[in-house]
Amino acid sequence: MAFRPPIRIASGGSPSGNTLGIIYGMNSASMAVLGSLISLVGLNILDNSTVALSLSLFLSALISLPIVLYTGSLINLLTRKYVFTIGVFIALSGNLMFMLDTPMAFVLANACRMAGGGLMFMCISLYTMDFTPRKQLARAESRKFLFAGISWLIFPFVGTWMWVNVDHKAPFLLSITLISILIVIFWWLRISEAQNIKPPKSGNLDFIKNVRTYFGNPHMRVAYLIAVARSSSWVVFFTYGPIYLRDAGISTQWIGLFMGGIMAVLLLSSRFAAIAQYIGIRKTILLSFSMAGISMITLGLLPEPTIWGLLLLLLASLGFDMLDIIGNIPFMRMVTPKVRVEMTSVFSTWREMSFVVTPGLSAFILIFTDISGLFLVLGIVLVIAGLLSRTMPIRVD
Repeated sequence: MAFRPPIRIASGGSPSGNTLGIIYGMNSASMAVLGSLISLVGLNILDNSTVALSLSLFLSALISLPIVLYTGSLINLLTRKYVFTIGVFIALSGNLMFMLDTPMAFVLANACRMAGGGLMFMCISLYTMDFTPRKQLARAESRKFLFAGISWLIFPFVGTWMWVNVDHKAPFLLSITLISILIVIFWWLRISEAQNIKPPKSGNLDFIKNVRTYFGNPHMRVAYLIAVARSSSWVVFFTYGPIYLRDAGISTQWIGLFMGGIMAVLLLSSRFAAIAQYIGIRKTILLSFSMAGISMITLGLLPEPTIWGLLLLLLASLGFDMLDIIGNIPFMRMVTPKVRVEMTSVFSTWREMSFVVTPGLSAFILIFTDISGLFLVLGIVLVIAGLLSRTMPIRVD
């Protein structure tokens, strides 16, 4: 059976952003249900130890890493739509394992969550680059994050509320339902491979060779740094943010509401894209890193967890959101169609790299300090990343 090309996407008009936005938004909804829960569930299973929680997430990331590293080869073998489908079923398996409520199941469930999310994210990124004109990438990204913002506004609260008031398994069943709806919508849209993208040669899918090629380009290294830094920020935000709010005296069932409220700034994604188009991508990235870094440093210097820290988390998330919307654009504008799959298979590891590095370093830092100290270190790293982003070429704008 032949699959029709997505005409609306290929045209680069408004419907293309909506089509990708629906897919991205549904994927975000399935993840947002668990967004504020993972750390709380982990603490419940791991005797309330933040170090043990960090180490378990570190182990999960190591398990998921090989799957994502060879996504390029998998796409060459099966095409994007089938790899996306595999990612969906891996994510479904993770939700089932979360319901077992044991330390080992928690580790494996998170590994599935990371691997499934990584496969789906890479496919969505490739579809965005395949069918969106270069000058419309900022607008397309902002539309995706508008749909994501709606999901992250609603579902973190739904997840924590159901976990406290309905049943510990209820949020995972809801996530399974949303993922199932996602795969139905995805296949109903019948998205095919872009006609202008030729399959890469098998020799070009040697991951180690592609890593050398990618990091041999200094501008690509900076693009990777930007992606890892912003992703690490979200790892810290969603892993330790709920714990900080709990320590500040917020009831567990309302933590998701606060986290969702903070994420609501994603609804301003079109405004962020307009700022980037007005002052340039490079300056916007520097501004975003500076805002997030200074906010996290200030939060880390507060003497104890307090409700006022919520305002600083809000300011920091504003910077994170701006980076989410425009942070991938430097890579998208610099990579050529000829090596798109090969280089995207390397670039997309920023997600897994942040999942590996962040919990590992966090576990080490938390041996000597508390969560506030971790926030302080993150803020310093973000400021440094912002300064390094100034080395990007002018063509990124």
